[in-house]
Formats: sequence, structure tokens, C-alpha cells
Amino acid sequence: MTFSVVQPVVKGWCPGLHMPMQAADGWLVRVRPLFGRVSAQQALLLADEAERHGNGVITLTNRGSLQLRGFTYEQALLFPRRMVEAGLGLPDPGAEKRRALQVSPLAGLDKDCAVQTLSVAHNLSEQLMNSENLSALPDKFGFVVDGGGLCPAGALKGDISLQAVAGSDTLWQVVCGVARSEALDVSGVVSLALDLARRFVEQADKTRPLRQPETGCLLFEACNQPYERVIIPPQKNPLLTGSLLPGVYGLGVALGSLTPEILRDCAAVASQGEGYIRLTPWHSLILAWQNAMPQITGLLTEHDDARLRVYACSGAKGCAQAAHDTPAQALALSAFLPSGASLHVSGCRKGCAHPAPADVTVVATAGEYHLVRNSRAGDAPVCRVTDFEAVCAFVRSDMGEGGG
Repeated sequence: MTFSVVQPVVKGWCPGLHMPMQAADGWLVRVRPLFGRVSAQQALLLADEAERHGNGVITLTNRGSLQLRGFTYEQALLFPRRMVEAGLGLPDPGAEKRRALQVSPLAGLDKDCAVQTLSVAHNLSEQLMNSENLSALPDKFGFVVDGGGLCPAGALKGDISLQAVAGSDTLWQVVCGVARSEALDVSGVVSLALDLARRFVEQADKTRPLRQPETGCLLFEACNQPYERVIIPPQKNPLLTGSLLPGVYGLGVALGSLTPEILRDCAAVASQGEGYIRLTPWHSLILAWQNAMPQITGLLTEHDDARLRVYACSGAKGCAQAAHDTPAQALALSAFLPSGASLHVSGCRKGCAHPAPADVTVVATAGEYHLVRNSRAGDAPVCRVTDFEAVCAFVRSDMGEGGG
């Protein structure tokens, strides 16, 4: 089958604290809280920032960051200083960029998550801040410290992952693409992760291991380090929603979309418990040390809510490359999702909101909708239709009548 393809503009980088990005609705700014934790006071500050200087749109990204939209260029340039003063970033742009580090969101709460998880994360974070040569890593290159447990090992996605060895309290392994190291202690696993990153900087091919898994083997060989090849099975995002552990609750964020009011309500609840809002890369927030499930208007409490399994970019309101209101379309299509199924509505073939495969992906172009099954937005569609009613009919038929 032949079909017309409009090539999207690929910027090749992500916005960061010191690097705002212009969008259709103004400049967007981003904060990457250390280990994905925002204090109640910091949450209140971000809510005020979104209202005073932005358009009130706050997004929880698929890397566990918070993105604020609709800033003027002048306010986007002033934003980093205010965030650094609030403890939400580093003053040095290079160090801030290097600290692209995700950590198991339940570390310190889940007894089945390795007890050394936060210690490893602090060690790696400090080493990254002091490794100026790693500023040459691509903007999207990321590290993961994965302690396993209720959030299963491998659920966090990074180019270089430090994973706890199952059944051990002290041993870790580095996973890079399809290559996995031998078991190492904390010092050894951090050292190896940094060596692999340095080798990546030195090589000519800058295709990240997360995109080209074979790169991991090449990096291990360049470091003269032993490794074993591993099979990386496809894994759906964990649904950290509902009652997770005693006193620990997950609240779902449909499409990752937050408002200042929701953030303030979360801050009020957090201040009565652990004092932090824990961000996950799977469209959920975690509030700990609570007496009961928090009831916050606009957030989801049921782990099987179909709205937690749909993904969408900002659409025409926020991106010049999109022609439709993709968030509204995704929520409308969620009515047809059976339990466990996923759906992605993308405004172009880049698929920014959900780089991984979905059961059904809808690419909403200006002239038609490309429908992709069990794959990514950039893959070949199984068919094309010209109106949204036909999209609904396809999804309803493909997913099964009355799902979700």
C-alpha cells in the first residue's frame, strides 16, 4: 500500500531548565526535580508560575518532569533563576543537562525496592554533576537507577540503567541496550555506567542505546568489560494508581495534564503526609504517609481507568505541526478501550507523547488519519480514513464493542 507522508520537523532535542522551547502557544519551560520529587512548597511555586507567567497548562512528561506552557520569551529566560532559588534545578546549564536521571518512584517506601536505590542515585547524581565531559551527551540521553519491587525492574526506560540484582541487598548491574554487566557493588556499577557514557561521547555514531539496543554491546566492548546479551521484552507501563502500599497512594493524571488548582490540592495533601509529591513517567503522582486515598478533583483513583492508557501530544493548540485537538480525540476514543489495551493519538509521525508501541496509534494529519496497529506513530499504517467518525468506528471494531 502506498500513502502520502508529511515529514515532521524533528528538533532532536528536549527543552530543559536552561533551554526553553518555542511552541504554538508560547514558550514552554521544564523542570526536572531531583529523583522525581517535588516538595509541597515547590508545587505551590510551580502552580503560581503557571498562572502568572504561563497559560496555566502543566504537563507531567514521560520522563517524570513538569512542563509549563504559554510563557513569553522574557519570562522563559527568567524562569531558571527562580527555579534554582527554589531548589528545582542547578545554576550550571551543563550540570543540569547531565543530571538526566530517573529513579524508582517508590524507593524508600517499597520494601521490595532495593534498599540501596537512593544511595546509588545520589552517588551517580554527584558523579554526573562533576563530569563536565559528559555535557557532550545528546539532550535526550538519560540514566536510570532501578531498584525493582512493585515498580518492576525494566519499567523505567533509560539509555544506561543501573538495576538492582534480584535477591541481593548489595549487588547491581548495568544494562545498556541489549548488554548487561556482571554483578557489581555500588562503586563499581556507578563507575561502569560513567565509563559507558564516556565511550558513547567518543564514538561517531550518536544513536542512543534506547533507540539502537546493539549500541550497548559496542560500548561494553570499547570499555573492555564483560557482558551478557539480554532479551528486552515489550513491557506496558505500570499503573501506579490506587492503593499501592500501606499509606501510599497513586493518583492518575489523564494525558499527563495538570492544572494549577490540581497542583495546589496535591501540595495541601502532601504537606499532611510525607511532604513530597512523587512524579512518575507513567502519568501518575504518588502521595505517601496518608491516612486514606486522597480525593483530588481532576485526578484518577482507579487503576483500570481507560484514560490512563491513552496518550496524546499537545495537538493544534500547542504545536504548529498538529492539525487536530489530539487530547480531546484521545479521551473520546478511550471509551472504546478494553481492559489493558493502549491507544495513542499523535498530531504527526514523530509520536512525541508515546515513543513506544501502542495497541492502536492514530496519526491525525491535516488531510487524513493514519491508523497503526501494535506499533509506533512513524510506522506504516494499516489503513487511512478521512474523518474522526471513521476513526471511532475503526477503534471500536478493532478493540471490541463496549470496552474500557
